Amino acid sequence: MTFLVTCAVMSATVMPRPANPAQEFDRGRTAFQRGEYERAISIIYPLVYPDLRLESEAEVLLAHRLLGVSYLFVNKPNDARIEFRKLLELAPDYRFDPLLDSPRVVEFFNALVREQQEQLGDIEARLRKREEERNRHVGEILVRRIEHRPYSVNFLPFGAGQFQNQQRTKGWAFLAAEAVLGAVSLGAFITNFVIYGTSPERDCTVPYVNNMCPVDKVDHSREEESHTITRVQVVSGAAFFGVALWGVIDAIGNYRAEVPGGDSYIPASSAPETTPEKTLKTGPSAWRISPLIGPLARGGALTVTF
Repeated sequence: MTFLVTCAVMSATVMPRPANPAQEFDRGRTAFQRGEYERAISIIYPLVYPDLRLESEAEVLLAHRLLGVSYLFVNKPNDARIEFRKLLELAPDYRFDPLLDSPRVVEFFNALVREQQEQLGDIEARLRKREEERNRHVGEILVRRIEHRPYSVNFLPFGAGQFQNQQRTKGWAFLAAEAVLGAVSLGAFITNFVIYGTSPERDCTVPYVNNMCPVDKVDHSREEESHTITRVQVVSGAAFFGVALWGVIDAIGNYRAEVPGGDSYIPASSAPETTPEKTLKTGPSAWRISPLIGPLARGGALTVTF
């Protein structure tokens, strides 16, 4: 029993007590002042990440400053950039003193500040341009044109569906391939019909006997030529329909029923009186004007669909 109690007392004696964040921060600051930057990082980093353990805002600012400078001096500029960005988020006007701080630190930090100011300037310029765009069209109505594409065009040959989908290279390719194959098949059919008619004639290589030609003396050359032309006609025709089917499948796969046709502005005084949806022309490619609520129109717009 005495031995167990003694072990328990010794164990309680050697167990380290939880460190006070303020004391740990003082240790990290002391390591930084001594130039022990790796040690300073190992002590200060757990006080900030993943949970903030420092109590005052001044300590948090100083912690990011010490981490940023330490990272810079141990040749980790990316980590230094992160810490200095955190420092600027908390104190946008924070600056290093060129008389007291290292020129390397001052130059690195000032370059980061200039970079952020340029980014901020670009954002402000875009916002200003957007506001000018809105103000320029005050009192006008935004007209948004939408092109309605008929679905039936996808089933037409010669690249019609591709041309409708604005895929002109594909359209010309299908048009050329189908035109060549169709011309070959049709030309073979016409040639066969003109030369040999509906049934090729068979000649006899010897004089007729009793107005009949011996079976083994019948000339089948014209018939074979006709059959060859027919095969060309059938093969090219089958290839034509195969390419046409491929074009239909491709057109359907890339089909979009409605495509934006562009926006424009018209004076509000000249806008036609419309109901929620007024049809200007009937049919699959009808123009329709309907009101549209959107930020670019400052509250009102017209959508034109055809």
